[in-house]
Amino acid sequence: MDDLDEAIVELLQRNGRLTHGEIATAVGLSRSAAAARTQRLLGSGQVEVRGVVHPAVVGRGSLAYVALLVRGPAATVAERVARRDDVPLVSLTTGRHAVVAEVRARSALDVDRAVGELRRLDGVQSIDTLSYVEVVRDVIGPVGEVTYDVDDVDLALLRALQDDGRASYVDLGALVGLSAAGARRRVLRLLDEQVVRVGAVVRQSGGDRQAAMGLGLRLDGGHERVIAELGAMSTVTFVARTLGRFDILVTMRAHTTAPLTASLEKVRALPGVNEVESWTHLSVVKESYAAIGLGTVADPAP
Repeated sequence: MDDLDEAIVELLQRNGRLTHGEIATAVGLSRSAAAARTQRLLGSGQVEVRGVVHPAVVGRGSLAYVALLVRGPAATVAERVARRDDVPLVSLTTGRHAVVAEVRARSALDVDRAVGELRRLDGVQSIDTLSYVEVVRDVIGPVGEVTYDVDDVDLALLRALQDDGRASYVDLGALVGLSAAGARRRVLRLLDEQVVRVGAVVRQSGGDRQAAMGLGLRLDGGHERVIAELGAMSTVTFVARTLGRFDILVTMRAHTTAPLTASLEKVRALPGVNEVESWTHLSVVKESYAAIGLGTVADPAP
């Protein structure tokens, strides 16, 4: 991808339903040129635009991050962890814990049960668990509390957006028996209520693989200012407040290591940050998203 491609992907990561005209205006291209680039990116299979439904809506409202200390090779352990429907993310990492994963379950008891089962896997020596207090920023998933009650029409629209986040309102309306205008009103309401977020998912491969780094922060005071500073960093793709050995969990991504190094130094210098532990994500074994009635919607990342 060149600089213009990366700019288009960044726009689609923030709002996957931007029109070709809106993309063209933002990146300084003609509408036809922006449309051609966007379609090429989507047609390559490297970039997908998906609707990601809030975990609470699909009955996965309890979240935890687990770091596995393993005996022997870690890849086999990671593959076993990735087979679980309640684990949407598995990564091989540097540092003491060779495998990290995220558990999304119906309740804290279900998370506890899952962690117990992971401990019993061959090759797992021990597990360090962080419980999420609040997800402040997700890669493309919606965050915050959800109070909106969805009906059958909403569910049908959400399923369609999970398959194709850029589906036209005409097609969405035809699917659920509404006019294009009616489908548009429904979709905008679901977006406004944080039931779903539509954004680009980048499938990392070859020379376009992004460098990714995880950070665990320990604070010496309140979290508000630190969270605000993290939210202003373009390299930061995930932020959660946690209970356990870290107060804040962060993921940063960039196309080269230089921006990650600069961001790491900036985080270390933030007032209120007492200690920073970092690790590199060497290989994403699985990265998927909760789907209505299906468990996961995305295939494991290559």
